[in-house]
Amino acid sequence: MATRKFILFELNEVPFSVIDYYIRKYPTSFLAKTLPKCSQIETVTEDEGELSPWITWPTFHRGVTNVKHKIKDFGENLDGVDKTYPTLWKILSDNQLQPGVFASMHTFPMPENYTDYSFFIPDPFASDSKLHPAKLEPFQKFNLAMSRKSGRNVDSGIDLKSASQLALNLPSMGIKVKTLVDVAGQIVSERLDTWKKNRRRVFQPVLAFDIFSKLIRTKKPTFATFFSNHVASTMHRYWAATFPNDYKEYNLSDDWKNKFSGEIDFAFSKFESFFENLVKFADQNPEYKIVVASSMGQEATKAEQLSTELYCKNLGKFTSFLGLKKGEWEQKIAMHPQYNLTISPEKIDSFSDALKEVFINVKPLIFRQKEGGFFSINLGHRNLEEDQISFRGVKVGLPELGLVNEPIEDESDGTAYHIPEGSMIIYDPQDTSVKNSRIGGVKTTSFVPSILENFKIPVPEYMDEGRIRELLK
Repeated sequence: MATRKFILFELNEVPFSVIDYYIRKYPTSFLAKTLPKCSQIETVTEDEGELSPWITWPTFHRGVTNVKHKIKDFGENLDGVDKTYPTLWKILSDNQLQPGVFASMHTFPMPENYTDYSFFIPDPFASDSKLHPAKLEPFQKFNLAMSRKSGRNVDSGIDLKSASQLALNLPSMGIKVKTLVDVAGQIVSERLDTWKKNRRRVFQPVLAFDIFSKLIRTKKPTFATFFSNHVASTMHRYWAATFPNDYKEYNLSDDWKNKFSGEIDFAFSKFESFFENLVKFADQNPEYKIVVASSMGQEATKAEQLSTELYCKNLGKFTSFLGLKKGEWEQKIAMHPQYNLTISPEKIDSFSDALKEVFINVKPLIFRQKEGGFFSINLGHRNLEEDQISFRGVKVGLPELGLVNEPIEDESDGTAYHIPEGSMIIYDPQDTSVKNSRIGGVKTTSFVPSILENFKIPVPEYMDEGRIRELLK
């Protein structure tokens, strides 16, 4: 059987419960009409400990769980694991198959052999804007600038310098007029209703997908990825507004619920337009299969009001208070309220000892330490009543450490969180018959060996023996 080509849309953390909700509510939608023609597979990640996307996606991409790859945080040095358990795209590029990568997790820095890829756009946590092809750099500069403004509270400002550079290059990149009208409408809507600025998180992938759409049509890669977190971030915040009956105790106001009840629908509708675009691409290029997958899912946790969250607004102050001088540490990219940095070798022990002396709300500060002087510090403490911490038994005000109890504008706590069960949808233009079942319990580690087998590349012995037969038909 001839090998097939694949487009992998990484729909972060979306479980079938959300997909099923959407098609029930919108039975005439494109997704509702197309889903019965797709293979539907509920996946499960076997990663150990607390799940996070920067753990579960490496599992999906490398074909081994975190017991082996041991990746926990952004900014880690991955040179060793890249040699021992390489990513799928590295294996494909080493076999001259020229894959394309667009914003998948842990794709910074670019590989040295980036010209062996059809395209390579690092993830939005990259420390610089280098990518391939280089003509897309104005987009990446804008994308990174807006990502820095899209924390727990969305900054309503726009990075004018990067935006102006992007504007000059829009036509050549593939960004459509319809998309620009959509973005303009968003800017107007948030001027009228300021709370809608939270939807900016949704529009970054809208711009990015236009570029991706042009890339796959011009480059025709054998395999390509596209990552989007826009539905996942909305689910975390607003699950309780859309699914209030999922909670035994509901301590959020009706005003809050009514205001945000449509946010998951709004975010998911953007994915639906992406999916329709990809299905049309596959219909025109039937050698392709479209795979939509998550590396895990989400479910309801608690429905509580969140007034404040502890953030570090000045990491220089924080590190100085704990005994470091400028030049003895370097910040790495992370998502608030996680803070990653590397420490000079001679300061590792003293910094670790100092962190152990920090107590917040009577509990020790949580941090992780890895080889190479890498530290990851967890803040994000909710609704703290005191503006101080304890260091070596002495009360210290938050400003002395560059910390702040940040007021949360939408007052939404994490109303949903990670679960092992994820989703996979496979659209095959060569088989659009109605599928009558949904397969369950398929390990995410079986994706990579299935793709390798499709391309007739020897599967490493360390990978899972399971195969996803729907990928191999």
